[in-house]
Amino acid sequence: MVTVEPVQSRRDLEAFVRFPWRVYRGDRNWVPPLISDQMKSLDPERGSFFRHADVLRLLAREGREVVGTIVAFVDHRANEYRGEAVGGFGFFEVVEDYSVAAALLDAARDWLRDQGATVMRGPMNFTQSDHGGVLIAGADCPPVMLQSHTPPYYAPFLEQYGLEKHADFYAYRIFRHQIGENLENVPPEILHVAEAARRVSKVTLRSIRLDDWDREVRVVWYLFNETLKHFPDYVPMSEEDFIAMANPLRSLIDPKMAIIAEIGGEPVGFGVAIPDINRVLIHLNGHLFPFNWLRVRRLIRQIDVASFKLMGVLDQYRMRGIDALLYLEVIRGFMERGYAWLDGSVTGEYNLMMNLVAQRWGAERYKHFRVYQQSL
Repeated sequence: MVTVEPVQSRRDLEAFVRFPWRVYRGDRNWVPPLISDQMKSLDPERGSFFRHADVLRLLAREGREVVGTIVAFVDHRANEYRGEAVGGFGFFEVVEDYSVAAALLDAARDWLRDQGATVMRGPMNFTQSDHGGVLIAGADCPPVMLQSHTPPYYAPFLEQYGLEKHADFYAYRIFRHQIGENLENVPPEILHVAEAARRVSKVTLRSIRLDDWDREVRVVWYLFNETLKHFPDYVPMSEEDFIAMANPLRSLIDPKMAIIAEIGGEPVGFGVAIPDINRVLIHLNGHLFPFNWLRVRRLIRQIDVASFKLMGVLDQYRMRGIDALLYLEVIRGFMERGYAWLDGSVTGEYNLMMNLVAQRWGAERYKHFRVYQQSL
């Protein structure tokens, strides 16, 4: 008999957070999250998402044994901005038993309907950019930061339940030999466009100033919101939430791969690639303390993958080649630092330009994710 009940105590929450270790036992490509981070993000007293959302955390049990987890949520800020009544679900983990998955989805669906949601969408860990979707293809290597990694039965379970595709997302990668040590394999038209932009647009590029972190984070926050607003499902991120996301990355940011474009001293675009912290987390089994902290510094020096996560140019300066300049500058930093390959993720299927650019560079589409939805 499967029972689905809300998380009601710290003990329940710990059981919730630790359950994925059962699902992914023996999976060498799963990257265990830090338990402390998961406990914080799922704690109503400490998680920033709870300030603008209603959230229900659910555990499925057979007897005393946990066999699945799910979180249902209604993000009021996102719904107000987009004029929708969407409910989300995430942190979806389940043993290979469809009846358990269906019980979890039933409970999430019924609660979302009671909250007035007309659509159930997911899985995603509160936002589409955080472990969004289930893995459709590409389970043969570990995910980079913020990518999901799921067992092969998740997609069939969701489809059997009646969920349909909402959107597909892709991850690309390119190896340094494909770029060329002196950038000799970069498509010539990109070099020409970048040179013309530098000459005509009077644009200058600079690295993020880590010694002026608070100001720089606010600059990137402004550019992040302004340059992404034309995408479907976009919701502006509050300054508080952006700072909370950025601060843990401060020690990872490499100024050679974090570039701001300026015209007349004003920021007009940015590009950021980040050393992939998942190459460290995969060795820690969810714990920093008491002993793993001593390994982290050494493991960080061994990171051989960078993830190109953020890039954008203000609308009034688009189609001037500034994006090409940013690509090239970030890739120069990537090559100089000696990384083995560069990830680009995630790119929505609707972002035709980014998909074309990745293909033109000769990048491989090495992972495919899908977010589902169901009308309520």
